[in-house]
Amino acid sequence: MAHFTKDPFLLTPFGKNVYLRSTVGIKTESYTLAGATVPAQIIDGVGGQKSIQPGTIMAKITSGPDAGKIGPYQASGTAEVQTVTPSGTISGGTYTLALNGQVTSNIAYNATAATIQLALEALNNVVPGDLVVTGGPLSAGVVTITFYGNYIGDAPQVAVNTTNLTGSSQAAVAATGTPGVVGAADGRQTATNIVGILDTFLPWQTMERDVEVAVVYECTAVLGWCFQLNAAGVFITATNATALAMRPGADGSNASKLAIGWA
Repeated sequence: MAHFTKDPFLLTPFGKNVYLRSTVGIKTESYTLAGATVPAQIIDGVGGQKSIQPGTIMAKITSGPDAGKIGPYQASGTAEVQTVTPSGTISGGTYTLALNGQVTSNIAYNATAATIQLALEALNNVVPGDLVVTGGPLSAGVVTITFYGNYIGDAPQVAVNTTNLTGSSQAAVAATGTPGVVGAADGRQTATNIVGILDTFLPWQTMERDVEVAVVYECTAVLGWCFQLNAAGVFITATNATALAMRPGADGSNASKLAIGWA
């Protein structure tokens, strides 16, 4: 007898995703999928759910505790941009910047971007390459701090202390202009680490453990039916750039291991 579920207990129907244009000439290889790389999702109002479909582009993990395993191919992090904006006229004195509890030495009111960057790089929690300062000096306009390196993604908020500045108004406000996104940093963000397309349907298993899966490295697939993760860890349709990296001969390092044709 048929069974029907009525509101408010409707469940989202799902099944195994189809991503192949043809089932002829498919070649697969076995890998261990790291469960930790599958993002948690909200399904039917319940958080912490994990489901990963066939057609997901997979890449090798090259660093961290899951090195040697694979996970969904994911974009790398994006840089966060923060600004320090003066208010009124600043005509003298000094100010300091603080990052994650560390405070710079006094910075002159008319210090250039290069000098401000050196003051930040002198902090114990910053190394060269972690940030780039542009704009300023603070007495003339906005100072912009863009975070890279160890701070790629969601960087801590910079704080500014203007007590020792002089002028008609010595105030300045630090704010986030463009929030960063963490992205992948374990090798899955590198196109040359792509190993193929997931062929195993895992509707819940990665919530509990790593799983042995089949990955297709030779086939004809439909790009619009395949997935990858964006920097925020959300499944999106695989991009043209990803398809190009997986096409035979498009990338010298992939030509010998991948033979993915796209329809």
